[in-house]
Amino acid sequence: MSLGYIIALIILGIALIALIAIGIITFKKVKPTLKNFKETQSTVQDHIEHFTTEADAVQTKVNKIMGRVEDLQKVSNIKMQRFNELSTHASSLNDSLTYLKEHGGDYSKGIAQNAVDELKTEGPVIAKTFNLAFKRTIEKQKARYKN
Repeated sequence: MSLGYIIALIILGIALIALIAIGIITFKKVKPTLKNFKETQSTVQDHIEHFTTEADAVQTKVNKIMGRVEDLQKVSNIKMQRFNELSTHASSLNDSLTYLKEHGGDYSKGIAQNAVDELKTEGPVIAKTFNLAFKRTIEKQKARYKN
């Protein structure tokens, strides 16, 4: 073997040893960084899971509130319909009261006239029936106390 070939092998050996040494030193220097990277990655994953859970909880609350809002809208629509019906009935009652106010005098005159007519035609018959019943009741009471 020639001297150049041996020197080349020695240089190659030294370079190989230097490369291995640099690799080991670099690995030792990078190892804490890799460890910190893994810890950071784990921390980030934990934060992502935490905030995902929080977001789900908030979304659940929002969904419940939206359900309540929908229920309140349904209830308010029903109450508005009932209020409209009440308003319609009140308007109808007001119209009826106005009509009665305008024609009440005529109705009361008619009712009074009918009552007077009934008393004139049926009054004597009722009085006669009452007198007859009263007399018979007195006779029965006398008969009862005589014995």
